[in-house]
Parts: sequence; structure tokens; C-alpha cells
Amino acid sequence: MKILKKDYKHGFIELIPENVGDLYAIYRVLKPGDKVKATTSRRIRRKGDDSDSRPDSGERVKMILEIDVEEFAFHGFGDNLRVKGKVTNGPEELISLGTYHTISLSPLDKVQIIKSEWRSMEKKVLDEVEKSSMLAQILVITIEDNSACIALVTQFSIKIISEFSPSVTRKFSDVKQHTSEMGLFFNEVLQILQDTNLQYAPQTIILAGPGFTPENFLAFLKNRDPKLAAKTNFVHSSTGGRVGLKEVLSQKLPEKIAKKQRVAYEMRLLDEVFKRIGKETGDVTYGLEKVKSALMMGAVETLLISDDQLGIEDLEKRNEIDSLVDTNSEMRGKTVLMSVYHDSGEQLSKLGGVAALLRFAIHD
Repeated sequence: MKILKKDYKHGFIELIPENVGDLYAIYRVLKPGDKVKATTSRRIRRKGDDSDSRPDSGERVKMILEIDVEEFAFHGFGDNLRVKGKVTNGPEELISLGTYHTISLSPLDKVQIIKSEWRSMEKKVLDEVEKSSMLAQILVITIEDNSACIALVTQFSIKIISEFSPSVTRKFSDVKQHTSEMGLFFNEVLQILQDTNLQYAPQTIILAGPGFTPENFLAFLKNRDPKLAAKTNFVHSSTGGRVGLKEVLSQKLPEKIAKKQRVAYEMRLLDEVFKRIGKETGDVTYGLEKVKSALMMGAVETLLISDDQLGIEDLEKRNEIDSLVDTNSEMRGKTVLMSVYHDSGEQLSKLGGVAALLRFAIHD
């Protein structure tokens, strides 16, 4: 998700959803009474058109409309979010204000959401989705015997950090010299990698290339810098250089790895919850009231909430959850939203949708 403008003081946010997950995030924060503004199309019957013609006749015209949200439905298989309501703003020469219209949002459609009040939980949803979709910074290294390309990849840009082709003797002509030159080559790549890691702190590193060279470099990296090696993922590519980089990106490997890491992170948190429950350590709790009590003691380190808690119709409970997030933020606690589309979120939902890992033990 790309956030274009964010002005909660004046009640609006403008964004571009980039996938179905982003559309689902919008669905989670919408409420009747909100306003949605986006480009849409509407069938217009010009003056002189036959009044007895079919309702679906007329010219379909593209326009920007703002509607007052009354109904909305997320269609995961159709990759669209349909929002229905009365038109509050638009080209009056083409459409009458107050008439009904349905805006169908798809990935890459720019949309503005306007609310009289943005709840903290709603802000948190969009912040979490933005962070996870931006992939933070991912470093991609494509390497083969005589070339290396190091690039920093974000959601919206690719920056080539370094690209070079060292002079390496062919292995079969002089094994000793080849080994020495490959050592110098690997050292040069490692130095660039360490400098880039220090400057940009990439979330993960993707190492790709053909043959044994990337595997040999990974072994070299594990020996020289185990911490960097720990966040390096090796994948095969048919070539190195920029062509190899394009191959890695065409397979959407950065996105897949970032998503996999997010799911693994959520599972580790939930595993820790069940582990502490099983051992009865006292430094874990679940259920709205117990979590609320622990929060008032300043005991919550990580607050876990399943995202189905956002769609509940009980507004009093929604307000309580919003209050939990606000208080936890004030106390410098971490809040993690878990999607019920994954096992971790589904299991958390069975615990009541709210749990907390605590800083210290609390015994009943």
C-alpha cells in the first residue's frame, strides 16, 4: 500500500492499494457515514436520448465521485471492494447529487477516505499494512564468477548500490591464483554489503546467481559475518548482474520473502503465548478484561489483536479495543495485528481475539 497523503487532523487519507490484502485493509477501516472519493464510471444519458430506452443504455463516462458510505462488501475472489452510497460531490453537469452510486475499488486505484474521526485502531491497521507492504529495505545480490550486482529494493524503487566485474583467472588455468582472486572478490562484495547494511539496515538479503559461486559466497559470509548471513536467503537464478536482478524481481521474491517473514513473526509470537500458558509462568494473559487489567498495571510488553475484532458490530467493545491500543502506545508497548486469514490470527481469535505477552508475571 502506498500512502500518498495523510492528514488525520482534517480527517482524510489518500492511498493506492496494491493488492487484495490492501483492499481488505480498507474494508476493515470503513464504516457507514465515512466518505470515499475515487475515479469511477457511470452511465450517462445525454439530452435527447429516448426516455423509453433501456436503463443500461447511454454512454459510460469516467469521473471522480465522492460518496457517503452506506454499504460496502469485500470480494476477495473478484479482487475488488464495492462501496455504495449517495453522491456528495462530483461533476454536477453529469450527475445529480444525492443519487446512489457504487464505486468498485481494485488494486492500483487511487482512493481518498474521509472520516469525521479516525480511531486509533483504524490508523494502526493502515500503518501496519503500509509497513509490511513497503518491504522495508531489501538487499539483492546477484553474483557469479566474474561479476556482482548489489541493489537496494523497496516497494517503489530499485537502487543499484554497486556493480562490478573483477578480473578473475579461469579456475582450470591456475587454481591457486583463481582461489586468491576469488577471495579478494568475495572480500570486496562483503565490504560493500557491510557498508550498505550499516547505512540502510535492510530487512533481509537475497543472494542469487548460477553455479556454485553464490553458495561459496554464502559459506564465506557465514564464516566472516554470521549476523549478516543469518538474514541472507539464497535462491537460484540463471545468471548474475542486472539480468539476474530482473529475474529475481520478476519472480516477486522480495514480496514473498517479506510476507513469509511476517507470517513467521506472528507465529513465533503466538507460539510464545501458548508456551507461557502451558508453563503457567504468569507473564501472559488473554481475553479483553484480563488484558485490560494487565495494561493498567503497566505489565503489557506486546499486545496481540486478531483483525476480526475490527469488524465487530459491538461499538462499546470496539471502543475498548481502541482504548487498549492508545494506552499501550502511551506505555511504549508494541501492538501487533494478526490476520485471521493466517493460522496465527485464527488461533488468537479462538482465545477471544486479544492476548498479551507481559513484562513481568501477574498471578491471580
